[in-house]
Amino acid sequence: MTEQTELTSRQRQFQYQIWLMLIIVFGVIAAGFLMVPKTEEERLAMMARMGTTNQGELVSPSVDMSALFEAVPKSDTPKWKVLVVGGRGCDQGCEDVLINSRQIHMLLGKSSGRLERVYLPNVDDMQLIDTQELQAVHPYLLIHPIESAALAATIRGSSADWDMLDTRYFVVTPDYQAVLYYTQQHDGGGLLEDLKHLLKYSPNR
Repeated sequence: MTEQTELTSRQRQFQYQIWLMLIIVFGVIAAGFLMVPKTEEERLAMMARMGTTNQGELVSPSVDMSALFEAVPKSDTPKWKVLVVGGRGCDQGCEDVLINSRQIHMLLGKSSGRLERVYLPNVDDMQLIDTQELQAVHPYLLIHPIESAALAATIRGSSADWDMLDTRYFVVTPDYQAVLYYTQQHDGGGLLEDLKHLLKYSPNR
């Protein structure tokens, strides 16, 4: 009788262990499904919470820039964008930013086709910009003037808000969400590393 009782106790203990293992396994699977980010913005937010660092500054909250791209021709396949904005005309700082973005685009190699560069100058400064020369130097650059007030309203209240006196880069998702920004003081290599990381782990659509 004692042996049977010990056997029954061991069986119950074994059953508890099996149930505990099943609960842990299914709990991890369920948590994984719940935590998987559905968009690039959610993924970036999760990375920030987990302590993953970007070379650029995180746009918080992410900013919807779709209204600024209404006049920009749409590509057949949605692409990531390096957006260049701000400054008075295209001064030396602006030219440096555009040249850096061109070099970074080239250095992406086989992933370069998933990215496009867009320059949105202030419409009031167009008389200061030689667009033909700019297009000759940057043949794959999309140039479309915008109202600076529209840009100011778009970024207002986010961490990317600034006086727009200097030129900046923004990284914009295929869904037109600005997620990272860079000033002229940022190292261009940091933008390249961030783009490589984003393109590597984002869906190739």
